Amino acid sequence: MPPRRARCGVDWWTTAHDPDSPVAIHRQRSEDNVNYKTIVVHVDAAPVALARIRLAIDLAQRAGAHLVGAASTGVSRFVTPNMIAGADVRFAARCAALHAEAAEALRTFERLAREAGLDAAETRLVDDDVDGGMAMQARYCDLAVVGQSGGAPAPDRRDDLPEYLFLTSARPVLVVPHVHRDWRLDGAALVAWDGSVEAIRAVTGALPLLRAARGVTVVGFGTAGERPDDGDPCAHLAAWLARHGVAARAGRRAEPGDVGEALLSAAADMDADLLVMGGYGHARYRELLLGGVTATVLRALTLPVVLAH
Repeated sequence: MPPRRARCGVDWWTTAHDPDSPVAIHRQRSEDNVNYKTIVVHVDAAPVALARIRLAIDLAQRAGAHLVGAASTGVSRFVTPNMIAGADVRFAARCAALHAEAAEALRTFERLAREAGLDAAETRLVDDDVDGGMAMQARYCDLAVVGQSGGAPAPDRRDDLPEYLFLTSARPVLVVPHVHRDWRLDGAALVAWDGSVEAIRAVTGALPLLRAARGVTVVGFGTAGERPDDGDPCAHLAAWLARHGVAARAGRRAEPGDVGEALLSAAADMDADLLVMGGYGHARYRELLLGGVTATVLRALTLPVVLAH
């Protein structure tokens, strides 16, 4: 039968299975328990932000979620209005310019949400650096949507927001690549599975997206948590996903070598629109100890990826 579509509710936005099938039944039973109710998207003035905002709006519409557009000014939260008023004229002008830029970005977010017909949306202008401000906003959401690092930030701003968020926010983070493409939220998805705690958290945090996918392939790599008598870990995960309403299958194990490149290559081969994987690193020394696979994927990202730590 042809796929059914819904804007929100227990069917999410696509059900490509017979409604009486086990996957469809489990999907219907489990969505009330695991769904996105609040999504926050990082809003800034960069041209690449438009695709990220539109994807977040589409996701919020289809999930029936409340969408928060958050823009950080880059002005420290410890800088009070009185401090700005009594400061050097150039510093005050710089602060005013940063506020104006963030406010304009939020007006763009409001316009896009209004044009899409999204009612459950709000804006937040945050006085903080981008990392700290978004980490605070992520505490009150089910999913954070941000852009890929590696752009051209202003001299006084960091460019490691995705890394900082998934290492510090305790929330799943959806990273949208800079490359322009109309991503399909109901396309194919690839899950990178090594049995680690990080991978478990990423898969759990991505369940609503995985349910919407037309098909999910689990690719195994690494040895975390495995024993010789564990059987096929990918098949175990695929069975668990099926009980959560996800049409998943176990794929081949990744060959030894550069796992990050292998994952991106596998995603390209299957024309995937989503990659789900655990994010590895150390919050305090993330610049030095970001996991090799994670660093490779974030650097060469060509499709949206859900990361969790």
